[in-house]
Amino acid sequence: MAIVSLRTFSDPFYTCTVNLDGSDYLFEWRYNQREDAWYFDIALTDGTTLARGIKVVCLLPLLKRFADSRLPKGQLIAWPNTDSRKLPGLDELGEDRRVTLLYFDESELTS
Repeated sequence: MAIVSLRTFSDPFYTCTVNLDGSDYLFEWRYNQREDAWYFDIALTDGTTLARGIKVVCLLPLLKRFADSRLPKGQLIAWPNTDSRKLPGLDELGEDRRVTLLYFDESELTS
């Protein structure tokens, strides 16, 4: 059973590798200034895209609408650390910020 906080950065465009459920995934992050919103794609480390254009919205299961069996079995959720559920802005996503991106593994979802 595990809940993992994903490390994020304030750079408006970046790529990072994240290990979820024992597998590495490539995350490509984009900040949309016009919307004041974050988007990301998830790929395998060889560059094969698994999910694209995922908007970071608080308290919604961000991977739920994607059916690729190669995606992590758990769920990513943007968890607000305040009462505000508004979209996280450029400097508001990450540990010790207004919104933390959490990964709930499959066992956390079924308990």
